[in-house]
Amino acid sequence: MNFGHKILLTFIAFALLMGTLVYMSLQTEFELVSKDYYKEELAYQDVIDATDNAKSLETSVSITQEDDSIILHMPEEMKGQYLIGEVYFYCAADSKRDRKIALQADREGLQRFAIGKDVLPAAYRVRVNWNADGKQFYNDSYLQVQ
Repeated sequence: MNFGHKILLTFIAFALLMGTLVYMSLQTEFELVSKDYYKEELAYQDVIDATDNAKSLETSVSITQEDDSIILHMPEEMKGQYLIGEVYFYCAADSKRDRKIALQADREGLQRFAIGKDVLPAAYRVRVNWNADGKQFYNDSYLQVQ
């Protein structure tokens, strides 16, 4: 095999490698954090204000896992109040596991979510957004559901 054939084989191998890499990159699925990212970014000052309102409370939102359910504990100041809002379980690894559930805390400020039915096992950012007496509140926390 002469020198010209070796160069030709090198170029062919390089072209096959590049073609394979381009094919693999086209098959990769990229998920955005949010489909309405720009719209949400414009309203982010509202999130900052709602977070400050939640931090001004004496107790904060807490989320625990017990056996086959997740329990959301609203702050003590919210017990017995009429709350409007939602709980958003955001899974960064798989958007199919994301869940938005209406906030329906009982008189004790508790809400239960069934693992496997309401929420699937995964790592979540749990975003609780609620309104009480015309004031907006927001809490963001991490939860590993097993």
